[in-house]
Amino acid sequence: MEKQDDLTLLKPRSYRRVLSAGFRLYTSHFRRLFKASWQMALLYSLACGALGTLTAIKIPELSLALQQQLTAMQSVMLETLREYMFTLIGILALSILSLATLALASAPILSKMKEHKDTGAITTPPHWLTASPHLMGRSLKGVFLTVLVMLIPIAIFALFLLLAELMSQGFIVRHIVTTIVAMCVWLTISVLFYLPLYHVLMKYVMEAPCGYWHTLGHHYSTGLRHWGLLFLVFFISGMFVLFVTLVVTLPSQILNFANQQAYSGQLMGDALGMPSYIVPLTFVTTVLCSFNQFYVSQVTLAHNYYVYGSIEAREQEKKSLETTDKE
Repeated sequence: MEKQDDLTLLKPRSYRRVLSAGFRLYTSHFRRLFKASWQMALLYSLACGALGTLTAIKIPELSLALQQQLTAMQSVMLETLREYMFTLIGILALSILSLATLALASAPILSKMKEHKDTGAITTPPHWLTASPHLMGRSLKGVFLTVLVMLIPIAIFALFLLLAELMSQGFIVRHIVTTIVAMCVWLTISVLFYLPLYHVLMKYVMEAPCGYWHTLGHHYSTGLRHWGLLFLVFFISGMFVLFVTLVVTLPSQILNFANQQAYSGQLMGDALGMPSYIVPLTFVTTVLCSFNQFYVSQVTLAHNYYVYGSIEAREQEKKSLETTDKE
């Protein structure tokens, strides 16, 4: 009973207890979470397989074109965008598809966490599609709008570079070091302000009727007040997930590297030196690795679930104290 109470959602926790509770919830109910989500996870893996195969084959050609333009001190952006437009559109479309299937695959797991929030338990799903269409749509909408908000600082920086390139041909090439340093600083500052968005996203999915923008406007500041908790949890959880992901995706990384070396050599006039089945092998390997990677990444979702619960519990305590003081 004590162990079950430790997994109660609405309970103030330190970052260590958040990490511990999230990991125990995920591992102790993994079979049920897997049964609820494996079909959608497979769709996500197929999308990642297509994206990984396309990038493995086409990135060497794109990289060589950029290298040649840098060597010739020409514009980095415009000519490359025009020449490789269809490749870039394909990569963008598959990236969006991968993101969409990731959101949909996470919805059944979120559904089970919502069940745990309401009842304190996670039951075995009676059939494969356990998440309601409403929750899947809410998850999809929440993920895309969150990514849209995250892209705003990147879009501002890209617009600045584009304007600078249009005003002065070869601006990026002439100031390449300054551009890279400025981009790193800008992205670091932006990432620090992204953290409260994870609380906003979980609150939007877990709680009913409010729209995303209403939730963002009213609860971003709440996440900002608990920035330290969010940072510690996501830093440690992210490092763990990154390490395990590097291990489980090692076969696809090796194939990706081999493809890039082979196709780079072919562009230089060498023989391809790869078997005829390398493309389907790359696709199948990437699909299998992405399937494993999906379930590794969901540990972070379990941690976000308990961060949300801890923040909510602390906010309730704060309101209770404020009400008592007024009385």
